[in-house]
Amino acid sequence: MDGDTIKSEPKPVAALTYLLGFVSGVLFLYLEPYNQDEFVRFHARQSIGFSVAWFALNVVLGVFVAILPHAIGALISFLQGLTNLGIAIFWVLLMYKAYNGERYRIPELADVIDNVAGSRGA
Repeated sequence: MDGDTIKSEPKPVAALTYLLGFVSGVLFLYLEPYNQDEFVRFHARQSIGFSVAWFALNVVLGVFVAILPHAIGALISFLQGLTNLGIAIFWVLLMYKAYNGERYRIPELADVIDNVAGSRGA
């Protein structure tokens, strides 16, 4: 080496932004030197938005399960489990796409994230 600092590959770090959802997204959004890499910042912002949306969906469905009669609540609880399974599979897909270097934008959610973050994606 010639004394230069070693720059890590951004693709594995971008995949790690999804690992702990909101927590890892915020961590990599502000952690040096990753906060300088736009690819990592994109996936960190998307990880935060994705995990907040997933949490909000579970809260809303949980309220419906709690207040509706047992039969309907049980049906919604079952559908919530299926939805969580599908979202978990999508979560792994997001990590895979980030690891492969793809800048995948979640439809609709990416536009909301861009508006909140004040940035414009590709």
